[in-house]
Amino acid sequence: MGKWVDDYTFVAQTNGTDDRTWLDKGGRLHSNELVVEEQFHRASHDLLELTVTINDPKMYAKPWVALNKFPIKLLPDDFDVREMMCSVSEFMEYNKAMGFGNPTLGTDGKK
Repeated sequence: MGKWVDDYTFVAQTNGTDDRTWLDKGGRLHSNELVVEEQFHRASHDLLELTVTINDPKMYAKPWVALNKFPIKLLPDDFDVREMMCSVSEFMEYNKAMGFGNPTLGTDGKK
């Protein structure tokens, strides 16, 4: 869910996440009560600031800021966004399609 709080700031809240996932690559856990707030603020014509706040009362004593005013700059019109894989199943499907095999298996094909 998101809303504009003024002409230059949009705030989105996410809840209902699967508690079997991690918050980040560092393995920080979360519960089913996690609420992530992302604030996008247009600081200037070509600068967007992102602030991410984590609130999970089951796992953390108080809300904490994961990113504070992370700058996002406007890119040239001819810039092309790279495709990104977001889940293990996407990585596995990509590896299979590209003929890389299963990275969890050894070179002999056994675990």
